Amino acid sequence: MLRITQGDGGSLRLEGRLEGAWVEVLRKTWEESATLPEGRKVTVDLGAVSFADQEGRALLLEMQKEGAVLARVSGFMRHILADSDDDSDRKGE
Repeated sequence: MLRITQGDGGSLRLEGRLEGAWVEVLRKTWEESATLPEGRKVTVDLGAVSFADQEGRALLLEMQKEGAVLARVSGFMRHILADSDDDSDRKGE
């Protein structure tokens, strides 16, 4: 289960597990939020995310690459995101 709360200024607060069908729900929500005025970036609060599967990690990294700011990233989520980066580096070897 994932709870997505949209805040002022294009912020998104995520709570729970980013997995399965919730990845597409987040993608759609992000795409709607990403249409901010020039120079404004979507901020994604990950402070209450307890898990992200492979597709969830990939989406978060894609969002970050597209300019979203990942905020309140726990040590656990930092590790998951770093592992995902390492995996893609290994595939290119």
